[in-house]
Amino acid sequence: MSEPTGLLGEVFADLAARHPASLRGAQEARAIEPARFDATAERYLGWLRKARGDAWLTSSVNAYVQFSTDVIFAQADYEDDGAYAHDSFAKAHAEVYSQRHVMDEYLWGVYLTNFLWVHHMEIMRFFQDRFLAPLPANAHIVEIAPGHGGWGVWATASRPDVDLEGFDISPSSIAIASSIANAAGVSDRVTYTLRNALDLAVMPEASADAVICSFLVEHLEQPDQLFAVIGRILKPGGTAFITGALTAAQVDHIYEFRRESELIVLAEQHGMRVRESLSVSPQRILPKAKFLPRSMAMAVTRCAHGFW
Repeated sequence: MSEPTGLLGEVFADLAARHPASLRGAQEARAIEPARFDATAERYLGWLRKARGDAWLTSSVNAYVQFSTDVIFAQADYEDDGAYAHDSFAKAHAEVYSQRHVMDEYLWGVYLTNFLWVHHMEIMRFFQDRFLAPLPANAHIVEIAPGHGGWGVWATASRPDVDLEGFDISPSSIAIASSIANAAGVSDRVTYTLRNALDLAVMPEASADAVICSFLVEHLEQPDQLFAVIGRILKPGGTAFITGALTAAQVDHIYEFRRESELIVLAEQHGMRVRESLSVSPQRILPKAKFLPRSMAMAVTRCAHGFW
């Protein structure tokens, strides 16, 4: 396998020079399907460079390494304590979401995990092939908690016929996602609004052809409320892409999912059928770990006539 070139080559070179311990995981992610990985990375990194300017490389790699390191330490604490660090949204909001400088670095770090973490790259492929490609023409997408915006911007950049409106509680998210949409040239079809995701319950029923909700459910005290929102705003036959973390600690994870079936049941309880799902874990975990950190993705469809 040849060495990466372009913007990805710059990222790999910077990791090798300053953070060699973080390079291995990125190489593993690339090794699975190099051509597709390179294409995905170049697109994401092109938007990143436009959004962040000349300092994009050092600042973004630093954010990625810091985020990845924080996750390792959070998982180690979880192994010791048997519980996540926070059990309420108020605590996570006070320490993370309300702190602009913390959220900015957090989100830029997460942005790079979409392809540099091997299990997240697997979910990215699932998103492209099993959710995005089958969407109907001219679909209206609602994105709940877009975070860095990478998922929704990828959808609109890949499908010039769709439009998207996103809602997030974090001003950092709105600013960063908007900068990515502008860099990708899709801001005419993308709008972001500062709003609590659970407030979307007041939106008109069956108002979205599709929904994107990536890694929000584990951040909530009552995740069933989120699934109720998704089930309400989806049109009958509409599709949602939902991801969640299981036994995977982070500074702002609140709800501990232990089984993939828990997410499936939540979807079913709110009128949705899980059409396809994917559960993946990192290639390396902590020695003698009791918990296997996993990321699960689902493509779910709102049932047209109740359950079948």
